[in-house]
Amino acid sequence: MNLNLFKTYVRVVETQNLSRTAEEFELSQPAITKQIQSLEDYYGILLLERSGRKLKTTEAGETLYQCAKDIIKLMEKTEKAMEEVSESRRGKLFLTASNIPGQYILPPIIKKYKDKYPNVAISLDIGDTESVFNQVIEREKDIGFVGGWIKNRKVDGFKWLDDELVVIVPENHKLAKQAEVKVLDIIGEKWIIREKGSGTRSAIEELLVANNFKEEDLNVFIEAGSTETVLASVESGMGVSIVSKWAFKKDVNRKIKSIKIADAGASRAFYVIYPRQKSRRKSVSNFLDFLE
Repeated sequence: MNLNLFKTYVRVVETQNLSRTAEEFELSQPAITKQIQSLEDYYGILLLERSGRKLKTTEAGETLYQCAKDIIKLMEKTEKAMEEVSESRRGKLFLTASNIPGQYILPPIIKKYKDKYPNVAISLDIGDTESVFNQVIEREKDIGFVGGWIKNRKVDGFKWLDDELVVIVPENHKLAKQAEVKVLDIIGEKWIIREKGSGTRSAIEELLVANNFKEEDLNVFIEAGSTETVLASVESGMGVSIVSKWAFKKDVNRKIKSIKIADAGASRAFYVIYPRQKSRRKSVSNFLDFLE
């Protein structure tokens, strides 16, 4: 017997409505009707009857309803138990991250996790913050890592790591020897800036607003699709930029200088996000525990 037939039947009994059940299950009403008829054909007895606009169970239908609930509960318990046993030895993790956490922070963390759970297969996609949120919202990925929070009722998460924004300039730039600068000192420079949708781009926009500037005040020389492109462009002398301290930590050998920002608003946080759901696979729970 197909377990989905029992799940459909239980929901029809509880809603007393075929169309509402069809909507919840994202099926057509004829498909729901066909499933109920399949159960009635299998047991050879009427299970539901009309009472005005509502559906009521027959005596046999009520008996099946109680049994079906027990069967579903037992099967879900069995599946969960078997999944946890299996996931403790092997499993899959589908991760997605924005540029900075994906390229500079996560690789050594994933290495440590794989040392502990070598049989867990991990995939990591890198995109901008908006695309990471969308993948988590649609449950295409188990966990996301972003440099900015977007409020959405389908997403849960927590603050993970602190970040600091720094100004980067070519090593021969007039500001290269300064210990710190203000946004006012660089507002007139040629800028290399990340594309729209990037968490770093959003953080820069917030920094500008906090210091009474706006994006239109920037002399944008190019928009770059990755932090690596930003670093290489600044190194070549195209202009200045603002990046995460994490990106500069890894590229200290580049011919660029990092300068502390003296203004307010030069810090942000990275967040771990995941779909809002009642339960998740053991491998996902293990990785979240590992991160915290």
